[in-house]
Amino acid sequence: MTSVGFGGRMRMIATVAVTAVLTLGGCGEVPYTYVSNSEDKTFFKVPSGWSEADVKPVDDYFAWSLFNVEPDSATRGQVDQIMWSAVYDSDEDPTGHHMVTSYPTSAPVAYSFVLHMPEPLRGPVSLDYLRNIFLPVTESVRAAYDQAGDSGLTGFELLKDEVLTPADGIRGVRVVYNYRLSSGVVHTLDLTAHANNDSSVIYLLLIRCTAACYQERADELNEIATSFTVRSQ
Repeated sequence: MTSVGFGGRMRMIATVAVTAVLTLGGCGEVPYTYVSNSEDKTFFKVPSGWSEADVKPVDDYFAWSLFNVEPDSATRGQVDQIMWSAVYDSDEDPTGHHMVTSYPTSAPVAYSFVLHMPEPLRGPVSLDYLRNIFLPVTESVRAAYDQAGDSGLTGFELLKDEVLTPADGIRGVRVVYNYRLSSGVVHTLDLTAHANNDSSVIYLLLIRCTAACYQERADELNEIATSFTVRSQ
């Protein structure tokens, strides 16, 4: 991690989470928690009954998968300085582990980050990079995982693959897919990921629960996914 030259790019990113009850023209109350990163001009919403949870398990996953940095590494803190993140869980016992565990996640959990990419690592950032940023989605990357034989992932099903242009200078994808995890339970992952034109910033929203849960709560989870807003810098 020390070789990528963060230097002056290290910074803390402010976040604001506001629970708002909106009365729309006298038609009733719609309660949501709006999770906003004002500095990076991005936000999303979750139902107000969802609870904020410890983000470290998911941050550790991405620190390892994107930068090969171990959770207990001396350089682990450098990742935190270029990343803003938040996780909200609808489970009665909320925890960020629900996003990365191989055990069944029967209640939806949502995770978001804004990541300021070190300059030497921006080159590979493409739409396919965004598709594969959590689990393998494209055929070539899935084949590589299958050849390695130790991923614990089977039964891939692609449910949605949409290219997005949410704002000038921003491009991205929304992919929804199923995997049978090593627990034997099929899970649905709903990933929206964007990057700016020079790939210096990646914006991500990820939703996970079992396939049965996702089907049952599809409208609610689609509303969360489509609320993810990134504005031009």
